[in-house]
Amino acid sequence: MDLQFERRKLLASERKQKILEWVASEEAIDFASLARLLDVSVMTVRRDVRHLVEQGYMTLTRGGATAHLSRSLDILVNPRAFDSSVAKARIGEFAARNMTPGDVIFVGTGSTTAQFIQYLNPDQNLTVITPSLPHASFLASRGVRVISTGGLVATEDLAQSGSIAAWSISRYNANLAVIGAQGISKKSGLSEVNFEIAELNRLMVEHADKTWVLADLSKAGAQSPYHAVDLEEVNTIVTTHDGVDLFEFEVEGACDVLSAPLSSFTFQTEAK
Repeated sequence: MDLQFERRKLLASERKQKILEWVASEEAIDFASLARLLDVSVMTVRRDVRHLVEQGYMTLTRGGATAHLSRSLDILVNPRAFDSSVAKARIGEFAARNMTPGDVIFVGTGSTTAQFIQYLNPDQNLTVITPSLPHASFLASRGVRVISTGGLVATEDLAQSGSIAAWSISRYNANLAVIGAQGISKKSGLSEVNFEIAELNRLMVEHADKTWVLADLSKAGAQSPYHAVDLEEVNTIVTTHDGVDLFEFEVEGACDVLSAPLSSFTFQTEAK
């Protein structure tokens, strides 16, 4: 894995972010290589890794020969992930509780889908196909069957994109695509700030029977540069109670809008 950064001493938080990025990509820990990349001692790397394990961010087996994220990298290192975090958790949990055993699910990148995967039930025999390296690593650590698309890693949230990812997605037919969006509006449909993410979302929707979009109220009426999906291609937008009216105004009946509960719950309702 090629990690590039300025040749200055990194802060402890920056070192830990680089270690988590390494784990998301390699699913193993190489203390000596990380020490060289981070320009610190092996002892420092071991201490950082121990702290990450103790804080629940990653798990190790066989002394680091196998490593997985145990909390999604998006939530840890993507600054946008902290915006509306409670709302995103409610949205993600509601969507996850509505999965059907045996489902094959495309899962897109982003902080709200990162919340969604945290609540998936490993006992439901789900298959998740995702271009997100952090999502794939986290799900593997939970025992969920996961297929990583492969491809060029060229976005800040470590999404795999390009021709390899596109070819991989096109090989599958999923029951459901669960994606996010940077903007949802009647004028532009679903849009993204990154062309690669927009293209991945378009392909996942194209190859899924149904599409759920997970979005907090800040996405209602927003427009980003790259069009991803028309509103007519979406089945359901899942948001919080205070976002329902905003999204219903934008979609004008093109798709359903569901409200996630205000607090955690344990029941499961039938997915639409």
